[in-house]
Amino acid sequence: MITRFRLIVLEFILFMIFSHLASAQLPLITDNTGTQGKGNGQIEISNGVGYHNEHRCIENSSEISPVLTFGVFDNTDFVVGFPFLNTSVLDDTSTSIVAGFSDLYMEVKYRFFQNDKISFAFKPGVSCPTGNYDEGLGSGKFSESLFLVMTAEFQKIFINGNLGYLRNENKCGDALNIWLASVGADLSLSDEFHAVLNTGIEKNPNITENTAPVFGLAGFYYLINKNCEISLGYKHGITKAETNHAFLYGITFRF
Repeated sequence: MITRFRLIVLEFILFMIFSHLASAQLPLITDNTGTQGKGNGQIEISNGVGYHNEHRCIENSSEISPVLTFGVFDNTDFVVGFPFLNTSVLDDTSTSIVAGFSDLYMEVKYRFFQNDKISFAFKPGVSCPTGNYDEGLGSGKFSESLFLVMTAEFQKIFINGNLGYLRNENKCGDALNIWLASVGADLSLSDEFHAVLNTGIEKNPNITENTAPVFGLAGFYYLINKNCEISLGYKHGITKAETNHAFLYGITFRF
C-alpha cells in the first residue's frame, strides 16, 4: 500500500509533467486552432520522460500517451487520450515504483472564428477517473477544463496562445481552481522541418506553495510525408515548482 505522502507526490508528478501535453502539436504544450477536417483523423503516440530532484527526494516519470483525434466537422475535432504512466519516487528510506494506465480524458476543439491572419477556438474537456487512485495513477475524481486557443500567422511563423481553466477535482487536498497560460512559436524552416519554442505558467496546485510553475520548451517536428511526422523536444523548469527536466518525443499518423 502506498502512503498518503507518496500518493500526493505521484499525483503532483502526474499533474506537473504531463497535464495539457497530449492534444497539442507535438512536441508543444500550447495547442493551435487547427482541426483535422470532417471525416479525417490522426493518431499521436508520444512519450514524455521527466526528472525532478528535490532535497532528499528524486522523482522520475515516463508517460506513453496515445491520442486519437477525429474531425467531426471541418471546424470541430473530438479528442480522446488514455495515457500510460510509469513513475518512481526515491527517498532516504525506500523507492516506490508505479506503472499503469492513468485517467482517460476527452476534449472537443471548436474553431469559431478564422480569417487570413488569425483564428480562435474553444476547447472544453473532461478527465475521467479511470486510473487507480490508490496506486497513484489518477486523481480519483472527474475534472473539467476549458481553454481559449488563438493562432496568428506571420508568413513562416505561427504564434499560438492558450488561456485555460482547470477544475482540479482530487482527493489529495490540492487546489481546485487552476488557471493556465502559455504561448508557443512554430517556425517553418522548410516544407518538412519546423522548429518550435514554448513557454507557459500556471497556478501551483500545491496550496502550501506560492511559486507558480513556469516552463520553457524547445524542439522540432519533421514531416516524413503528409500522413506521418516525428517530433522531439526538451522541457525545462524555469521555476523550482516546475519539473526540472523533461524530454518529449513522438510520432503522428494521419488518415
